[in-house]
Amino acid sequence: MSGFRRLFVMVAAMAAPALCAAAKPDIENGKATFNTMCSVCHSTQKTGGPIEGPNLIGVVGRKAGSQPEFPRYSQALKASGLTWSKKALNKFLVNPGEKVLGTFMPMQIPDDKTRADVVAYLATLK
Repeated sequence: MSGFRRLFVMVAAMAAPALCAAAKPDIENGKATFNTMCSVCHSTQKTGGPIEGPNLIGVVGRKAGSQPEFPRYSQALKASGLTWSKKALNKFLVNPGEKVLGTFMPMQIPDDKTRADVVAYLATLK
């Protein structure tokens, strides 16, 4: 093995644990971000809370636009055919209006790490 390859392998081996640790979502940061950005419209309480958007308890695994207690979904979201998996939420939150043209959801989370943290937090809501 050449010196350059050996050096590359050593650097990659040393960096891998740090890169993997950095990729792990921070649920507490996701909750804090949610409370700052999302709780204006969405609730995570069993009762009460804001009514501009649907309650997000149990959102992961739920069909988009299907919560019976929230009657104000856009036709676009109801017709989207989406089911809120972690992957679908991640894609949607980058730019909701681009993912589902006609959605009422205005908030974007363009930062990959912040968005992953919020999605991880939403996945804990049962």
